[in-house]
Amino acid sequence: MSDESTKPENEDGFSDALAAIALVVLPVIAIVYWLSGMPTS
Repeated sequence: MSDESTKPENEDGFSDALAAIALVVLPVIAIVYWLSGMPTS
């Protein structure tokens, strides 16, 4: 029974980790893309 109860927690942790990575990486990519289009002085 303990194996069944830990499996959803592991899946939730994995999805939480992916969500956290997406929250950090996507804005960084957007900012780099936006800055790359700005003219240099």
